Amino acid sequence: MQKESVYACMTNAEKEVATLLKNLGIQWSFEQPVFVWDENKRPRVWASNFYLINF
Repeated sequence: MQKESVYACMTNAEKEVATLLKNLGIQWSFEQPVFVWDENKRPRVWASNFYLINF
């Protein structure tokens, strides 16, 4: 079974950002969950559209 491309679930605007990041040589992950603490020190899982791996 072939895995679906990450681009298949992106909007056109997200595809443009992905292309720009690729052209700039910036590694990214799409909708990668990240563990964070909110302003009240509560744990949260947040998934932004683009997680910039080296930043």
